[in-house]
Amino acid sequence: MCEYKSNTFKWSGRVDSTNEKLAFRWHQVVKQIDLKKDSFEFEDSVVLLGFCSDEGVKRNKGRIGAKNAPGEVRKYLASLPWHWDNLKLYDAGDVIVNDDLESGQKLLGELVKIIKDKKGFPVIIGGGHEVAYGTFLGIKDYNISIVNFDAHFDNRPYDDSPSSGTMFAQIADELKENYKYFCLGIQKSGNTRQLFERNERFGGKFLLAYEVKNRNFTDEIRNYLENADYIYTTVCMDVFSSDIACGVSAPTPFGISPEDFLFFAEKIIETGKLTAFDIAEINPEYDIDGRTARLGANIIFYVIDAISRWGYR
Repeated sequence: MCEYKSNTFKWSGRVDSTNEKLAFRWHQVVKQIDLKKDSFEFEDSVVLLGFCSDEGVKRNKGRIGAKNAPGEVRKYLASLPWHWDNLKLYDAGDVIVNDDLESGQKLLGELVKIIKDKKGFPVIIGGGHEVAYGTFLGIKDYNISIVNFDAHFDNRPYDDSPSSGTMFAQIADELKENYKYFCLGIQKSGNTRQLFERNERFGGKFLLAYEVKNRNFTDEIRNYLENADYIYTTVCMDVFSSDIACGVSAPTPFGISPEDFLFFAEKIIETGKLTAFDIAEINPEYDIDGRTARLGANIIFYVIDAISRWGYR
């Protein structure tokens, strides 16, 4: 069972001024909308959408709790300063998923498509990384090139059922020769040889975590971005070192840093081709002092900052 709910979060936060726009924060500029009812054009707009799901992580035998992340991330976004007069901000609420993951992903795809059809930029806050297949369903008509920041390929077989570890196998099977996938931050200790072989068979590319940490912007990824028409970027928070992002479903001791992410994210967004962004597997149940949720909120902040300079497609 799944459902879409608008107005799921009460935006509030620090107020430095009630009338000076230069002092405004996110909670003072955001407008809450219902994508099923309200009529909006979203040109030059960022549209937040939550995907409250643990089902994919549960099926993948991970630590559940990520379904509560959209509200936690919004909490830390609320008091961040709003810097961008050239962008508008909307909050479209949440997709609530129980055990029917497939219906939840389908519903998310329908909502993402509404945002894109109205020329907005969707920022989806998971939930487990199964969010990625739902985002894909909303943009699959575009000729997308995927960039996944992740310690794992997430290309497992899905004969029994889809999970948070199968999305890119599902996408590869659907797109076939049009499948374009580059994973940044792969851990050898987190993927079997079979998963490396499956990635190669699907036509995927990758950089290991140490290459990302060395800021090794290779000709391969440079050409990948240059040849892309539309870029979909997804971030699994377990790509970060567990001392930085402890509140995740599968902690990674030797992960990348936030600065490593920003280096590669800027290269991606400066192409002007980014068409959708999501973030996944923040788990408030295991977070300490909100560190992981704060990091997720700041990642979204800097993605939007880059979009304000380079635009989106």
